[in-house]
Amino acid sequence: MPAGLKQNRSSDPDRESKDLCVLLELVNAPASKQQLPPLNYVVSKKSPPSDSVPPLSSLLGSGQTYAQQQAAEAAQLDKFREWLCRASPENVFRVLMCLRILLRDSSYQRTFFSMDGTKALTEYFRKVTDEYLYSTDGPFSVDILKEMTNIFQKMSASVDRCEWLVKWDAHKPLVRLLTATDVFVLHCSLYALIGLAQSDQPRLRIGELNVVEMLLRIIQEYDSISKKLAANLLRLLLADSQSREQVKLEDGVPILLSQLHSDNVSLLWHVVWCLVQLCGDADCRDDIRQMGGIPLILSLLHDRKFVSERTEASDNAVASAGVHRKPVSNEEHEEFFEHQYSLKKACCAALAELVLNDTNAQQIVQANGVYSLGLLILPQDLASEKEKKRAVKLQQNAFRALRFLFSMERNRRLFKQLFPADLFEMFIDVGHYNRELSAYKPLADKINSLPKETVNEIAENISSTNQNKEPSYYKGEYAVFELLGTGAFGSVYKVRKKTGRQSFFALKEVNLQNTAFGKSATEKAMSVGEITNELKIMKEEMRHPNIVRYYKTFELDDKLYIVMEFIEGAHLGEHFNSLREKKERFQESRIWGILLQLILALRYLHKEKSIVHRDLTPSNIMLGENDKVTITDFGLAKQKRTDCSKMTSVVGTILYSCPEVVQNHEYGEKADIWALGCILYQMCVLQPPFNSTNMLTLVNKIVAGDYTPIPQRDYSTRLLQTIK
Repeated sequence: MPAGLKQNRSSDPDRESKDLCVLLELVNAPASKQQLPPLNYVVSKKSPPSDSVPPLSSLLGSGQTYAQQQAAEAAQLDKFREWLCRASPENVFRVLMCLRILLRDSSYQRTFFSMDGTKALTEYFRKVTDEYLYSTDGPFSVDILKEMTNIFQKMSASVDRCEWLVKWDAHKPLVRLLTATDVFVLHCSLYALIGLAQSDQPRLRIGELNVVEMLLRIIQEYDSISKKLAANLLRLLLADSQSREQVKLEDGVPILLSQLHSDNVSLLWHVVWCLVQLCGDADCRDDIRQMGGIPLILSLLHDRKFVSERTEASDNAVASAGVHRKPVSNEEHEEFFEHQYSLKKACCAALAELVLNDTNAQQIVQANGVYSLGLLILPQDLASEKEKKRAVKLQQNAFRALRFLFSMERNRRLFKQLFPADLFEMFIDVGHYNRELSAYKPLADKINSLPKETVNEIAENISSTNQNKEPSYYKGEYAVFELLGTGAFGSVYKVRKKTGRQSFFALKEVNLQNTAFGKSATEKAMSVGEITNELKIMKEEMRHPNIVRYYKTFELDDKLYIVMEFIEGAHLGEHFNSLREKKERFQESRIWGILLQLILALRYLHKEKSIVHRDLTPSNIMLGENDKVTITDFGLAKQKRTDCSKMTSVVGTILYSCPEVVQNHEYGEKADIWALGCILYQMCVLQPPFNSTNMLTLVNKIVAGDYTPIPQRDYSTRLLQTIK
C-alpha cells in the first residue's frame, strides 16, 4: 500500500471504509447494473472545490444540440486538466483508479476517446514519467504510473484505439519506462507495450524507438518474469524488418541463444520464436549455427526438464522462506503441458527455417536431428481429444522440419530407410520447402492410422538413425557409423577407431573386383601397388588447407581401404541441387571465394607436387564452414613423370573432361584447368556447360566448345571473361 494513502486512511477510518465500499460496489456490480453515472448525468452548477474531481459531462438541457454538448464536454475536460495540475497525488491516484474501473466498459472507452481524453491522459502520463525518471520519487508516483499503464493496456485491446494512443505518443513514455528501477512499473509498461504491439502501425512506431537495445538488456540481465515479458514484446516487434535489423546491429543473436539454457518454458517459447523470425536473414542463420544454436534447439525437444513460472517462483519462495509448496492444480498442470508442446512446435519451426542454409542442414543431421525429429512423429497413446489434437499439431511441425531436411539431396537416403512405401510417397508429394502446416496433416493422420506392427517398424528405423548408438559393425580397426556415399569404385563411410573417442575419419572402400583394376590377379596387384604408392606420397608430402589429408591404406577381404580426413559439410554438387530446387543462385562474391581456393589448391598440386587430379568434379569438392573448400578423392590422380608429362588414359567424369581426354590424346595439368572452367560455369547457371543424354552428341559438344553463354545481366563482365 502506498505510504501516503496508508497514512491518510489510518487517520480517517470512516472515510477509508466508505471509499472501499464504493469501489467494491463498482468492481463487483454486473455490467448491466453498474453504479456508474450515465454519460448525460446532470450535476450542480456550483464550481467544484479546487481539490475535487469535475464532472466528465457538461450541464445539458434537453434541447441542446450535439455540437453544444461536445463543446460543453470539452470545456469540462479543460477544467479537469486544470484540476490535475493542482490536485494532490493522492486524489489523482484515486481518480485514476476509478477511471481504470470505468474504462472496463467499452462504451465509456468510446466516450473517453471522443472527448480527446487520450490526449489529456498521455500529456499527464508524460509529465509523471519525467518526474519519476528525472527527479526524486514523489508520493504515489509509482502507483499513479501503474494505474496509467493499466489504463493504456485496457485501451490497446482495440486496433483503432491503439492507433489513437500512438497518435498522441503514448508509446514514447512507455518505452522510456523500460529503464524503470521499480519492477512493477517495468512490468506494467511491458504489458502495455505488448498490447500496443499487437497492431501493425503501433508496432512499427514502437520499433522506431531505441526499444530493441533495452529489451535485449532486460533479456540478458533481469529476472525471469521480466525476461519473459521483454522476449514477448521483442517477438512481436520482429515481425518488422527494422527491428530484425536492429537485433543484428545490437548483436542480439548470442543474447537470445544464451537464454536457451533456461528451464522456464514460457521464456523459452518466446525466445525460440524470436530466433524463428530472425532465421529469415541468411547472416542470422549462419550466426545461430556458428554460436552453437542448433544443438541447443535440438536439446529442447527431448533432453530437458522444464519449469513453469509458478513452479520457479514457488521454488524461490521455498528456498528463501522455508515455506511449503502449494499443490499444482489440474488447470495449471494442463497449461504447463500445453506450453511444453508449444515450445517443441516452435523448435521444429526454427529447425525448418535453419535448414534453408545447406551447411545448417548438414549440421542438424550430424547433431542427431533426424532421430530427434523422428521421435516426435510417432503416435502417442493419449486419452482426451484435446491431447490428441495437440499431439497431431506437433507431428505436423516435426514432419515439416523432416521434409525440409529431405529437400537436401544428401539427406534423402536417410528418409528412404524410415517410412513404408505409401507413407514415403505422401512425404515426397508434399514438395520441397512447403511452409504450409496444413500440407502435413495427411501425413500425421496416416501414421496415426497405421497398424501397431508398422508403427513399431518405423520406430526401429528411426532408432537406426541415432548417431549416439553403438556402431553396428566394424571394418578392420574402425567402427562404422554412417554410409556417406557410393560411387563407381566403392563406398565412403564415416568411421572412428575402436579404441577411445577420437575424431571421425572418412573410410573409402574400393572393390578390387572391378575390372578397372585389371582382369588378372597380377594386374590387380600392380594397380593396388600403384594406388598405394601414390597415396603414400600424398600422405607424406601433401600439406595444403584445401586438399584432403590421407592417413593410411590397408587391404581386407579383396577390398582396398583408404583412411582420410573427414570433412564436415556437403559437396559442391549438393549445393547446386539445393539452389536449383529453391530457385536461387550463387552470389558472385561466393563464386569468387570458392574459385580462389580451387586455384590455390590446383597451383599447389601442379607446380609444387607435379600431380594432376584427373577427376575434378563438383562431387569431389567439399564445402565446409564459411565455404571452406577441400578437394577430395585422389583415386585417379597421377604424378607426372619427369620423362613424360603427358597422359593418355581416359579417366574421370566425361561431363568435365577436356577435348584431349575424350579424343584419347595426350593431356596434362590443363585437364584440371578445363574441369575448373566447367565447374565455374556451373556455379553460375547450376548446369554443366556440356550436357546431353547422347554420348556422341556430348563428345562433339566438348570438342567443338559448344555451350550456351551465360546472360550478361546475371554476373559481372570480369567473371564472364574468366569463364571464357
